[in-house]
Amino acid sequence: MKTRLILCLLAAATAASAEEALDIAKLSLPFIKEKGLAWIEDRQCASCHQIPSMLWSLNSALKAGLITESPEVVKWTPWAADWRHWNQTKDKDGVDKVSAGNIDTMVFLLLGSSDPAPAWAADFRAQLLKNQQPDGSWKAGGQLPLGKRPPREIHEVTTMWTLLALKPTADDPVRKRAEDYLAKAQPGQSTEWHAARLLLKPDDAALREALLAFQHEDGGWGWLTNEPGDAFGTGLALYALAKSGLPADHDSRKKAVAFLKSTQRPDGSWPVPSTRARDKNRINKTATYWGTAWAVIGLLEEPAVTGVSAAR
Repeated sequence: MKTRLILCLLAAATAASAEEALDIAKLSLPFIKEKGLAWIEDRQCASCHQIPSMLWSLNSALKAGLITESPEVVKWTPWAADWRHWNQTKDKDGVDKVSAGNIDTMVFLLLGSSDPAPAWAADFRAQLLKNQQPDGSWKAGGQLPLGKRPPREIHEVTTMWTLLALKPTADDPVRKRAEDYLAKAQPGQSTEWHAARLLLKPDDAALREALLAFQHEDGGWGWLTNEPGDAFGTGLALYALAKSGLPADHDSRKKAVAFLKSTQRPDGSWPVPSTRARDKNRINKTATYWGTAWAVIGLLEEPAVTGVSAAR
């Protein structure tokens, strides 16, 4: 009887935590829609970060049952998947040149798309395979190379995300070249590096513990592991940890949800410092949007009911 009572209490606490995560994410959706659509109207460009992260977060909300329909996903997914909307040059440079400079755009549209796979998925994967470098890597494009982390780490992260996007279709030589490239990597400075590494090997307990070790006392992760917690780093960590089997009642997840609740603005967003080196950690709109979308993605990725149960 006592054991049953404890299990019931744990189940109730887990359910309450899950509801809290849904409530936090729901508050963010109007911001994500409004600022995403404003970007499209102002820039007429999908970008590697803005519209793919809008669509991924809205698809996550649909999957979680937080919303039952999304006109934005229906209307803007085909628009964002059209390579003519990836650069200001439109169709001047041709699909191959534009695709080569927008690896991350294709990758995040693939990873954030709904099931079944959209018609353009095969074309994207063909372009990704075509653009693997001789050393096995894929090169980051757009403004990503301007990030405040070592150049090699930037390309390692793009390579890891690309492998994840290709996972169902990549043949052995492609995967081996990429894995050989990544085998030479030093531990990254960004939470994103550690999250992507765990996503590639979700059953690796050492990688999971390495990511958990970067959580700050307040419950957050920084985009860079040595920086204060923010929504971007915390969302990435939550997503990867949920994918790796970290259960909903794990102390680390509960602390992260509490961190996001306490730092969320009334409009549903979170202030996030720029990821570009030249911005010197100033809060900016791009990082705030990107981080807010990732917080939603991380909050809505359903964690395991059982699995890694030992709290830190």
